[in-house]
Amino acid sequence: MIFDSSFGIDFRQRHLILTFLRRSFRKIRLVDYMVSSILPEGQKDEWEAQAISLINTFVSKHQINKERVSISIPREKVVVRFIRLPMAAKENLRKVVEYETSKYTPFEKGETYFDYHILKEEKEWIHLFVVFVKKVEVDYYLALLKKIGIQPISIQIPSNAALNLFFFNKRSPDGEISVLLDVTGSFFEMNLIQGTDWRESLHLPLPLEEKEAKILNTFKRSGLKEDSLSKATFFVYGLDAAEKMLPSLRESPQIKGVSPPPLSRIETGKGVSRPDRIFSSIGVPLNGLIKTWFNLNLLPFEMRKKVRQIGKPLLVTLTSLVILFSFTWGIGVFIRNRNELNVINAEIKKRRPEVEVVDKLQKQQGELRKEIAELEKIKVEEMSKTEMLRELTQILPSSVWVWNLKYNGKEIEISGFADSASDLIPLIDKSPFFEKVEFLAPVTKERIVIRGGESKEKERFKIKAKLEARRVGS
Repeated sequence: MIFDSSFGIDFRQRHLILTFLRRSFRKIRLVDYMVSSILPEGQKDEWEAQAISLINTFVSKHQINKERVSISIPREKVVVRFIRLPMAAKENLRKVVEYETSKYTPFEKGETYFDYHILKEEKEWIHLFVVFVKKVEVDYYLALLKKIGIQPISIQIPSNAALNLFFFNKRSPDGEISVLLDVTGSFFEMNLIQGTDWRESLHLPLPLEEKEAKILNTFKRSGLKEDSLSKATFFVYGLDAAEKMLPSLRESPQIKGVSPPPLSRIETGKGVSRPDRIFSSIGVPLNGLIKTWFNLNLLPFEMRKKVRQIGKPLLVTLTSLVILFSFTWGIGVFIRNRNELNVINAEIKKRRPEVEVVDKLQKQQGELRKEIAELEKIKVEEMSKTEMLRELTQILPSSVWVWNLKYNGKEIEISGFADSASDLIPLIDKSPFFEKVEFLAPVTKERIVIRGGESKEKERFKIKAKLEARRVGS
């Protein structure tokens, strides 16, 4: 979820390290951290009072949610083992590891809490990283936290917290070797990673003199190939890791390089400096925000189940309700739509005869409109012919005898007899009805019989004239 937060408590032999992370929009920010010197655990009452006071102060300062808290316990209190078991043991892996506790630890069966991470599976073998811790050690921290209302969601060790943060920030190529070197107090912790394979985890005393030689010799005895040192990058951190420490190691031509641990994906809050020294402590609350690479958890198994089951029934219930509501809503919508469709179909069936009558009337109306348009057209054209004949009657002399007239809508042809056919051309051309008046045939003289049996000489003519354009469009 956006704006999730997680609180980490890292218990060390002489220090208490508190870290507060917040996630938003795929970014993780180190809101604040605190490193405090603390009394030895041997002074039980004073140690408890001091630890409770420091934790409460930090929680109050940031109003931290106590339901998402992860803790780390000192490496000195646990036993770690890289174990190889037959693949057949995978079906009952926890039972098998529990049964062989005394084989891998100085503790008896039933005295420890443990957890494991599967590193690799082969055809016949399964490789594990297993952490054992005496129950009394874990119960002591749980009792302390219970006094301030905290039940952690996980109990880790510095090794797996550091590896989770390392892999969150960096993924090395298969052939590259990364050495996570935690220098705190009079001990150092070395975790060897080849590509993404966790190969070794060592926790050893660090002498005051010849520290670099001790570290290099430890690396060489790790079982890696002889040329591995030249491919190794040492990432140095820890409460006693200074920038200029291990100078001969930094200048050694035998190794690839020495640098601070990668923290490119962790943003720091305002006024918070880059906390290389507490690299592994920053990794403690990381599992409360993201899916981490190693999920080692020393919290008693029954408490882990309880913690996990708090949200499981709620999730199942909410999911079931969502599915039920979605199903019910879908059925309701389907029924409503079906009823509306039935009503519409019934109305269509009821109205169909009326619609057919309307369609028939509309079809008849269209046909009548077509007939009316044709009649109007004929009417307009007839009016034009009438006006044309009236115009000819008015402009032609009474002595003219027209025996034939042709009209095709655009022009007319007039055939007849006149005393002077040449006088007809200007008369017709002056009319606003006609234009481009001309003879279609030569004028000839003929004697014709007129009324009373009298004969008279007349000129036969044949004239063509076009109708004016405005008259044709009228």
